[in-house]
Amino acid sequence: MTQRNYRQAFGLKILNSNHAKVRQLKKEGYVAEIHGNKFWNSSFLIMSYLKKQRIPKKYKVLEIGCGWGLLGLFCAREFGNKAHGIDADKNVLPYLQLHAEVNGQKMFAERKNFNQLTVEYLSQFDIILGADICFWDEMAEQLLRLIGRAKRAGVRHVLIADPCRPPFTDLSMNCEQKFENVELVTKFLRRPVRASGEILIVS
Repeated sequence: MTQRNYRQAFGLKILNSNHAKVRQLKKEGYVAEIHGNKFWNSSFLIMSYLKKQRIPKKYKVLEIGCGWGLLGLFCAREFGNKAHGIDADKNVLPYLQLHAEVNGQKMFAERKNFNQLTVEYLSQFDIILGADICFWDEMAEQLLRLIGRAKRAGVRHVLIADPCRPPFTDLSMNCEQKFENVELVTKFLRRPVRASGEILIVS
């Protein structure tokens, strides 16, 4: 791989849209339907936060709205976690597996939407991560219910990052009213990209 075909951040190789293997997947018909056509920068906010806070190796990680799966792959590489991803768009999953291969990691992923994540399903995981997944109004309500199910399932932490779009702000306010142990962390990054936003943390 030449440098212009990928970038490196937080120990991960992230392929650019002009990379031959990314172009090949598009030719094969894997065209994202729900904004999963690239890597979104709010994932970097969570990576930066976790890099300092760190999580135990024994934690099982679920990345929701995983897209290319870089958050789960970061946890697998950085902390040795078992990572699992779900996304409502089946067409993004081959890009996740491509990035797992490129980074020498393993991450299982499947097509599911937020509403399909039952208490029983969520009980498999210790921490749930999501970035740039609250961009429609209905997602705020879906995620609020999902977090409620996660708490009943015994999930230890839920972290959702966003550049503070209105649905995410609504979700944060509703979580603060409904749940205990809710924190909003503001993050600003200059590297590897300029990015800013908030991380909603429900523990």
